[in-house]
Amino acid sequence: MAGKDYYDILGVKKAATEAEIKNAYRKLAKKYHPDVNKANKDAENKFKEISEAYAVLSDKEKREQYDRLGKEAFSFGGAGGSYPGGQNPFAGFDFSQFAEQFGSGGQRGRRSTGGARRPSGGFTDIFSDLFSGGGFETGPMRGSDVEAELTIDFRDAVLGTTMDLTVNGSHIKVKIPEGVRNGQRIRLRGKGESGSSGAPAGDLNVLVHVKPHPFFERKGDDIHIELPITVGEAIRGAEVEVPTIHGPVRARIPAHTQTGQTFRIKGKGVAKKNAAGDHFYRVLVMVPREAPAQTVDAIEHAYEQNPRANLKITL
Repeated sequence: MAGKDYYDILGVKKAATEAEIKNAYRKLAKKYHPDVNKANKDAENKFKEISEAYAVLSDKEKREQYDRLGKEAFSFGGAGGSYPGGQNPFAGFDFSQFAEQFGSGGQRGRRSTGGARRPSGGFTDIFSDLFSGGGFETGPMRGSDVEAELTIDFRDAVLGTTMDLTVNGSHIKVKIPEGVRNGQRIRLRGKGESGSSGAPAGDLNVLVHVKPHPFFERKGDDIHIELPITVGEAIRGAEVEVPTIHGPVRARIPAHTQTGQTFRIKGKGVAKKNAAGDHFYRVLVMVPREAPAQTVDAIEHAYEQNPRANLKITL
């Protein structure tokens, strides 16, 4: 282990959480375990290496000491070594015995003889937690879950679609249900890592990111849009085409509509189990950039009173 970094051995960052460290160890332990690598010395050594790394990083105090002192923090396999306060943090943990238990043809220790020692404390707990059956005995193990991310268009999030996703070199079709939200996770059961000894595979958890739309905005199960209209349409009223995520809809703009008024088209929002959200369009009266003077005068004469007459100006 000299010169090797425990974080690198497990393939995690130094800031990794306990769960990330445990998950990384589970994957590697399943891959290099003596049960699935009979008489493979390289796999056996790798298994002991990752187990030693996990023994340190899974223990809060040992990990803190390792982070402070680096690879020189511990001296395994013997009573020597200098430790802060003069106390060996691995007292009672015999790595040389651990190596013996896994050192010959995958023989794992049901050492039932009277004087046999077993790794004490936390490391025995590691194996009872990660490998069912007690002690170092293993049984069928469910595959680990896999995390992935997918970015989809706004329309596909509302209406649903099927996307291709590549995970660990394999192509998987992911069905996106209609109405999926930004930040929602979709679970595909049995699409994670394979289990061992006939155990089921883990799940694939897909984090969905939804691209914002240039015109539509989702609020709950409703969709909102700003709809520009002309001055004439606002004054006279008009039938206009309103874009919705489900396609254009003809809608009536009442006469004398004011800018900022909001109207609803029922059922044209995000679909739900027994109903659907609504589509709201907020009217914006667009004033022309250029207009003949007589047109402007005519519009001015149309006002019966100052539109700001009711404002209370306070100094």
